[in-house]
Amino acid sequence: MGKTAFISHASEDAARAMEVCIALEAQGVPCWIAPRDVTPGRDYASEILDGIADSAVFVVLLSAEANASGFVRREVERAVSKNKPVFPVRLEDVVPSKALELFISSAHWIDAWAAPREVHWQRLAEVIREEAGRPPPGPVLAPTSGGPPPVKKRGPPIVLAGVVAVALLGGLGWWLSRAPAPPTTAPLSAAKHDTPSADTPPVDEPAAHTPSTAAPAPKASAPSPAMAASASDAGPCPQRLSVNPALETPFACHCSAEAARDGTVWGTDNYTVDSTLCAAAVHAGVIGREGGTVTALREAGRDIYIGTARHGIASYDYGRNARSLRFAGAPAPTPGPEPCPQRLSINPDLPLPYTCHCTAGAIREGAVWGTDVYTRDSNLCGAAAHAGAVGREGGDVTARDAPGRDLYIGTSRHGIASNDYGRYAHSIRFDSIAVATGPEPCPQRLSINPDLPTPFTCICSAEAVRSGTVWGTDVYTGDSGLCSAAVHAGAVARSGGPITVYREAGRELYVGSQRNGISSGDYGHYASSLRFLIRTF
Repeated sequence: MGKTAFISHASEDAARAMEVCIALEAQGVPCWIAPRDVTPGRDYASEILDGIADSAVFVVLLSAEANASGFVRREVERAVSKNKPVFPVRLEDVVPSKALELFISSAHWIDAWAAPREVHWQRLAEVIREEAGRPPPGPVLAPTSGGPPPVKKRGPPIVLAGVVAVALLGGLGWWLSRAPAPPTTAPLSAAKHDTPSADTPPVDEPAAHTPSTAAPAPKASAPSPAMAASASDAGPCPQRLSVNPALETPFACHCSAEAARDGTVWGTDNYTVDSTLCAAAVHAGVIGREGGTVTALREAGRDIYIGTARHGIASYDYGRNARSLRFAGAPAPTPGPEPCPQRLSINPDLPLPYTCHCTAGAIREGAVWGTDVYTRDSNLCGAAAHAGAVGREGGDVTARDAPGRDLYIGTSRHGIASNDYGRYAHSIRFDSIAVATGPEPCPQRLSINPDLPTPFTCICSAEAVRSGTVWGTDVYTGDSGLCSAAVHAGAVARSGGPITVYREAGRELYVGSQRNGISSGDYGHYASSLRFLIRTF
C-alpha cells in the first residue's frame, strides 16, 4: 500500500530527514523514506521508483548537500514526470541549484531551519493532508465547439512531455545502476539549448494556479501586412523565445502540431518570455492544437502573471519577470480585473492594494491561515471568502498589505475553515472588511508561537472548550489544548468566555486529574508550561 509522502534527501541529511519523517507520521502523514522503506534484497533503484510512484506527494529537503546531489535531482525529475505535487522544504537558508530550479515550485514552500521546527512540521503536514485528499489532476482536453475551456485542478506546474523524456533518459541509467555521480549544477538537458539569462524566472517563484474558465474569446485581429509578409516564409519555432534574449521581434515562426501540444506556460495574454512558445500561442488563441504560424512580440516584464485554462492548455501563476511575451493577432484581454493568483506570496514585492477576480473554483482551493488578517501565503480567494469580502460564487476583491503578526487565529466562517499559525512576516486584509478590536478568538494551542508574549488574553468559544488534549493540573504543558485547559483550571465555564494565560518554566512532571468535566493526562518533562488567571466573580 502506498504512503502519503515520499521524502527525498541527501545522504548527509539522513538524520534530519528522519526527524521530518517522524514528525509527519505523528501528524498522521505516512512517509516513504530510504533506507528505512527499502525492502532488503530488492533492487534499490526499483524500490526508489516504486516509492515515488506509490506516494501521493513528494517532499524534497533542500540543503547545500541536496543541491550537490545527483540522486536528489533525479528523484525530483521522476516525481515531476509522475505529476506528483512537490513540497520543497528548506533545511538551510539556501536556494535550489540550477539543476533543480526547473522543477521546484513555490506553491507549498516551507522554510524550516528556524526553531521550533515542530511548528514547521505541523504546517507541512496540514498542506500535505489537504493536497493528498484531492483527486489527481486529469488531462486537459481541447474544448468542443461552443463550450468554455475545461478547468484543471490546482497542482504543481506540469513538466512537459519533451522535458520529462529528456530528463528521464538522462536519469534512467542512474536508477538502474545507483552508481555515485559527481555533483552537478549544469542546466538540465530539458532546457534544450537555452542559455541562462535575465529572461529566466527566479527559482522560487513559479506556482500552480487553478486556472479560471475564460469567457469565449473575441475575434482575433488581423496581423499587420509587414508581419503577414514575414510569416509567409517562417521557419520552425524554437521551444522558448528566451533562447536568444537579443532576438528582434516581431518574430514569425511555424508551430508544429507536436510543439503546440507540449510545454509549460506562465501567464494569460501576456506570458513570461521563457514560456513554451507554441503552447503559449495556443493558450492565447492565435493558433489551434493542430499548429500554425505565429508572430511573437517581446514586451516589458510584469509584477505578476496569472494562470488560467484556455483552449486545452493550463498556464500557471508567476511572480516578477524581466520580460514578457505576447502574440500579434491575439484576442484583446477581457475588460475588468484579471483573475486572482492562488497566493499573493508568488511575488512578495507586489504593490498593494491589488484588485483581481475570484472564480467560484478558486475559492474552494487552498489553505487559509488567520481571521480578518491572514498570512500572505494563504489562498487569496479562500481568505477573501472567509473574510466575507466575496461570496462563494466569486467576484472582485481588493487585497491590502498589513503588518506581520505574532499569531494568526483560525476560525470557521462562510463555509471556509481557516487555521492557526504563529509568527509570519507579511499579512493581507481585504477592502470593506473591518478588523475586530479587543481580544481575538483563542488559538487551539499557545505553542503555535513559543515566543508569543504573555499574559495573553483571548476568547474561548463553546466549541473550543470541548476540543483539545490537556496534560497537567493547575499548571499545564505548553502544547495543551488552550481552552480545554482553561476549563479544567476553572478559568472559564463550558459555555466559553475570555481567558488570560501566562507562560511559565517547564516542569519535570505534570499530573492529570478530572475537573469541571475535563480529563487531563499525566506527562513527563516539558520545556514550557501554562497557567491561567482565575477570576473571582
